[in-house]
Amino acid sequence: MKIAILGFGKSGKSVYEALLEKNQDEIFVFDNGKLPDNPNFFGEDKAQCFFDMHFDLIVTSPGVPKHNPFIKYAQEKNIPIISELEFGFRLVKSKVIAVTGTNGKSTTVKLIYKMLKKAGKRVIMCGNYGLPLTKAAKVSNLVDYLIVETSSFQLEFIDTFKPFIAVILNITQDHISWHGDFEEYKKAKLNIAKNLSNNDFLVRNLDEDYTIDANNIIGFSATKDKAHAIVTKNSVIINFKDSFEIKNTKLIGMHNMQNIAASSLVSLICGVDKNTILEVAMNQETLPHRLEYVCEIEGVKFYNDSKSTNLDSVRKAIESFENKQDIVVILGGKHKGESYSNLLDLLKQLSGVVVFGEDKGKILSELNKLKPIPLPANNVKGAVIAAFHIAKPGGIVLFSPGGSSYDQFKNFEERGEAFKKECLAFKEEYDKAPRL
Repeated sequence: MKIAILGFGKSGKSVYEALLEKNQDEIFVFDNGKLPDNPNFFGEDKAQCFFDMHFDLIVTSPGVPKHNPFIKYAQEKNIPIISELEFGFRLVKSKVIAVTGTNGKSTTVKLIYKMLKKAGKRVIMCGNYGLPLTKAAKVSNLVDYLIVETSSFQLEFIDTFKPFIAVILNITQDHISWHGDFEEYKKAKLNIAKNLSNNDFLVRNLDEDYTIDANNIIGFSATKDKAHAIVTKNSVIINFKDSFEIKNTKLIGMHNMQNIAASSLVSLICGVDKNTILEVAMNQETLPHRLEYVCEIEGVKFYNDSKSTNLDSVRKAIESFENKQDIVVILGGKHKGESYSNLLDLLKQLSGVVVFGEDKGKILSELNKLKPIPLPANNVKGAVIAAFHIAKPGGIVLFSPGGSSYDQFKNFEERGEAFKKECLAFKEEYDKAPRL
């Protein structure tokens, strides 16, 4: 076969290496960036020769949006297009647990991994969390389960992908520029369950408004008494295969209780006992950049929630704290399409708002009805200082931008590290300052 790989990041490289090892196909690589010297590699301007060639299969990377000219051309020519997720799945020799959702995927994957591992199962985390699925597939014959974090980008182009357990945590506005509109985004997310058989399971949030055709639906809910897991702001009550309550966890907020509910239900399906589930759930720490405590300055606590790259995650972060009136939130980054005015009902309950980043002007415009008036900041350092000075004694500064990090940073991790660095530097400077 003549195969084209679109994008040569982590996903594209894993596909290329797998095809090289197989040594049966003619492989071509295309990327907008610079590529290593290779007669079959076409980077930067050379990538345009894609349109003069014919291929039997396209394997695309998550960073290539579906409106990309290469994708559109392949669709017009009826060339099959699959994602790295689909490619990798075709090589898998174990059962797959796949987790998707707008928010909470990584935390849930980590919880499932720890619960299954503690129960003696052989497991690997992969997909968006850790190894690409294609790399993990190479050793899948040695494990019981691959736990795969899946994005809408990967699920857009699947064909045979069929997990043993599919998990849909939540679906809210995000990645509209990639998919075109919310309905297309939701459709891609729901693809995770399209191939489930009678022997497979779907774990889902029953409070979300969508219908899906699956035989074995195991649900969690904050409103439905007959759900397999009942979620409150501070606890989870399980009524599936066993009955028990999980509370007083290190993870906080309704969204984290939903993550715990989903991971517990998955683990019960896989035969994990309740004591193991309880032990893991009780001791799981917050992952970096997700409501991560940083430091305290003069009684004001600073939290890093840089993973917040959409407005639903901002809302969930704020609602994780008891006293909203004590919070100063730092918003900003690269705007992703949904108006920040959708947060006005919540932001008006806070102590203050600071806005930074490339699109701060647009965000401030969308919040022009908010009182007190949000403060602009040129960068993360300025945002930290401004937020501290308007915070109440004993208050909270919450760094939960809601926008993409790509305006000033490589990713949300780099943005979160920058926030922590500025907090700690400001704390050191403040603590050394003379007091009158």
